[in-house]
Amino acid sequence: MKVLIQNQVSIDQVRGKIAEHFPNYTISMRNSKIIVVKKSGTAAALVMVRNGKITINEGFPSMGGQLLFTFCILLLGFLIPLIVYYAAFFPAQKAVRNEIGAFVQAAFV
Repeated sequence: MKVLIQNQVSIDQVRGKIAEHFPNYTISMRNSKIIVVKKSGTAAALVMVRNGKITINEGFPSMGGQLLFTFCILLLGFLIPLIVYYAAFFPAQKAVRNEIGAFVQAAFV
């Protein structure tokens, strides 16, 4: 989900607003450009601030989980891990992405 913004905002401002509005979520930085907003075990949203837009994607909350999923794809092929991913993990990740995206759109547009 991409949110076009009018004013220039920093990643720290976005992180502060999300932390203030969602106190029960775990918020961390993956690197200097990506905020990870974790709701539960495997449900997280990745928030990136770019020039004139804020991008919110669904994803795994840790690099370990992402690497484990990648290794499963390499070892088992594409079809079985993708079916498991879309059946088990994606709905919760999509719900977190939509919730964070709606808030970011309301707060920064």
